[in-house]
Amino acid sequence: MSGSRGKTAISVAGLTKGFGSVTALRDITFRSDPGINIVLGPNGAGKSTLLRCMDGLYRPDSGEVRVFGLDPYYSSEARASMSLVSENYALYDYLTVRDNLKLFGRLSSIDDRATMSAATRILGELDAQQYIGARVHALSRGTKQKIAICRALLSDPTVLLLDEPTAFLDAMASDAVRSLMLRYEHEGRTVVFVTQKLDEVTRFNSRITIMSNGRILKSVDSEDLYGTLLRDTKINIRLAMPMRASAARRTPGFETANSDRPTMLTIRIEDYRGINEALGYLIRHGAYVTSIDFIGPLIERLTLDRL
Repeated sequence: MSGSRGKTAISVAGLTKGFGSVTALRDITFRSDPGINIVLGPNGAGKSTLLRCMDGLYRPDSGEVRVFGLDPYYSSEARASMSLVSENYALYDYLTVRDNLKLFGRLSSIDDRATMSAATRILGELDAQQYIGARVHALSRGTKQKIAICRALLSDPTVLLLDEPTAFLDAMASDAVRSLMLRYEHEGRTVVFVTQKLDEVTRFNSRITIMSNGRILKSVDSEDLYGTLLRDTKINIRLAMPMRASAARRTPGFETANSDRPTMLTIRIEDYRGINEALGYLIRHGAYVTSIDFIGPLIERLTLDRL
């Protein structure tokens, strides 16, 4: 969409969408600006449905979605400016990767030579060039995800909609996807990135929209998020070598240890600052910390009463 970079891409107002007796989205108001726009929430929050409404795949029951001022459900121009990486890959299982990409390129009015040139570059970044002749049904979930990402990028979209894009990806491919998102941000494009993974969210210096049960609860930054999730919670601290039990028991917030010469401690913290207090104490007493694990799925703590 010519001249659209740098402008507000997507605006959603009063959006409600249901399926039979289930209301997936309730009175959603959301705006995406150029850059990375993050939507965080547990399974069943309505994140995927929101993306499908943005992409014009679902018609709202009430409210509206606008992409550069156009209704994506009716406007082919709006849909052409976007690409969606969804949770179901959107590939034809019994076609080869090459034929899938050529097909989707043609649907976007891209000739085969340009498609394969772009695909070679993108698959190279994702370490998936070797699968170009394979049939999709024979590929692993992670490789299918790489091909789906490549398919979405062929049209050089102004708006990229990503539904858990790093699910099933290896570390190198996940880093490549994050680099792509940052490149889009630098170019003034818009990325809407939905996830339930906290470690993904805090890799970006972006505002975070929190969803739960079909509603938007709040917009926060990383400090607000951790201030909410790490309030009065437990963490496990793993050590490279055993430490004296007497010293371990004096760790701020100490609750339990895994032995008389512990290599793992469980502590309770009042908020995220308690992690530094505990680590500082352990380091001063000669411990070597290897990792910190949060006990229980923190994402499930994102509820209205906590926010």
